[in-house]
Amino acid sequence: MRNSITMLTLALLFMACSSTKSQTVKKPKATFETQLSSTLDAINNAEGVTAIFENKNKLKRLSSMYPNEWLSDYYVTLLNIKLSLGVKEASKKEALLNEAKENLKVLKEKENSNESEVLTLEGYYYYAKIASNPQKNGQLYYMEVIGAYQKAIAIDKSNPRPILMLSIFQNDMASFTGAKITNFCEKLTQIEQMLEHSKQEKVNDPKWGIRELKRSQKMGCS
Repeated sequence: MRNSITMLTLALLFMACSSTKSQTVKKPKATFETQLSSTLDAINNAEGVTAIFENKNKLKRLSSMYPNEWLSDYYVTLLNIKLSLGVKEASKKEALLNEAKENLKVLKEKENSNESEVLTLEGYYYYAKIASNPQKNGQLYYMEVIGAYQKAIAIDKSNPRPILMLSIFQNDMASFTGAKITNFCEKLTQIEQMLEHSKQEKVNDPKWGIRELKRSQKMGCS
């Protein structure tokens, strides 16, 4: 009886395995977009700087695997700029911004890059340069920041990011000099609506800005 049960169990297991194999559907091959989405999700959910750097390296590998795509280089640049604003060591800031500068060169050479978004990053890069050493770089890069954002707006007036970042920069500079922009908070409200209603052609297209906006509202509009 035991042998019969054992044989029956094995037969059923075999049938189950055979059935599973016959019903297995091959997973679609990972595309650039799916891999980019997965990496960006991992960055957004990362706990700690180490995880962010690990996923930044994944973005770099994607850039090597798909040299004609621009978004992986874009997000590496954005990450480097943001990370530079968060670290204290001058050497680390410089290394991150140097890498961002090299990535900006690459982005400008790619035919399919979104020029308005790349110019927004360029303005953000010069903003980070000023933030890394205000006394030394303030006058040096002031017009570079404004010029890049203005060019980005001229190319795409519906892009809320250069409008937001230019407004924040102008307000910061006004506060630094003791001046005051009276309609800053109202402008942020308008830009917030632009961010909420802006449409992406592809799922991974740039959509950042709301955190920067909320931070400015909290600091200057409470």
